[in-house]
Amino acid sequence: MKRLFVMSDLHGQFVLLQLMLEKIGFTDDDELFILGDIMDRGPNSIDIYYFVQSMPNIHMLRGNHEIMMVQSLQKAIELKDLDSVRNNAYRLWKTNGGAKTVESIREYLQKDAIPYEEYIENRTLFVQEIIDFINSLPSYYEFDYLGKHYVLVHAGVDPEAETMDDMDPELMSWIREYFYLSECNPDYTYIFGHTPLCFINNDRSFNIWYDPDYHNKIGIDGGLAVADKGQLNCLCLTDGQEYAIPYKEGQAESIMERLGITSWL
Repeated sequence: MKRLFVMSDLHGQFVLLQLMLEKIGFTDDDELFILGDIMDRGPNSIDIYYFVQSMPNIHMLRGNHEIMMVQSLQKAIELKDLDSVRNNAYRLWKTNGGAKTVESIREYLQKDAIPYEEYIENRTLFVQEIIDFINSLPSYYEFDYLGKHYVLVHAGVDPEAETMDDMDPELMSWIREYFYLSECNPDYTYIFGHTPLCFINNDRSFNIWYDPDYHNKIGIDGGLAVADKGQLNCLCLTDGQEYAIPYKEGQAESIMERLGITSWL
């Protein structure tokens, strides 16, 4: 039987993603929905980017970090500089963890190993490729599955909007309390990321959160963007089983060293 899984907010933690896929026994017959924010803060954003693109049974939403990234990279093309002091969009992105992704891009493009002119040309093509990919991503997924009507979204929805077609795509990548503290459509089951669950759970844990008041929302952001804490959560929609792998400092580096590789790409 095909199984459906949901994750969110990987934030460059490629090793955790691979460990989770191994833990759940992910196969070509299964499907995985990632609810945005694969980029920033962690060490391997570009690895996740290429991995997601290579997997036809992995589907991804556009998160707020992808939005900040596109705005920054579009300005970078205009200014012909990835981190120009004139790039206000880059300053915002950098403040929110984008500097790690820029490091990943430079490493992937071998900035210090090739002539500068060649690096600039390759960077322009690569940056446009990322922009096109992110702009192609949807803001939500909506489907019926095993008797439930699911809406998968990065941050949430506008509780006052009558239908999903009425939603502001950018709002769905940024909203917080107004969404998860409201009833919204009682006939839908909303699954969202974006807000680290330590800020929602009464016990301050990063465990998957189930709306105790309206019983129609599930939060899954395990807080990998919260300093050196957090965990990667995964929820199976087929049987309701929950999975979690805690973040451990140096985890990616130790596994790469053990395998004798310098890059996952």
